[in-house]
Amino acid sequence: MGTITLSVPDELKRRMSQVDWVDWSSVARKAFSERLRDIKELELRKKIAEISEIPEDDTREVRKELAEDVVRSIEDTIKSGKTVTLHEFNKWCEEL
Repeated sequence: MGTITLSVPDELKRRMSQVDWVDWSSVARKAFSERLRDIKELELRKKIAEISEIPEDDTREVRKELAEDVVRSIEDTIKSGKTVTLHEFNKWCEEL
């Protein structure tokens, strides 16, 4: 397993030390994993937005590659069981 060093404010470290029964490394690993999953989902949503802006008669290779990436990402998302609500998707679209 890889090792990283993480700096936190002194007050946070003091408070974490007071709760010695928590495996803080596990908490950090879970947070990192969740953030990476969120980033992957964001990349998928951006690809979907890119595809939706490409005209149907556009036959450039990039459209095919993007479509294949989206299909793979959607399949991965379905397998993971995580779903996105319409509200979350609309909010993401507004941020673009």
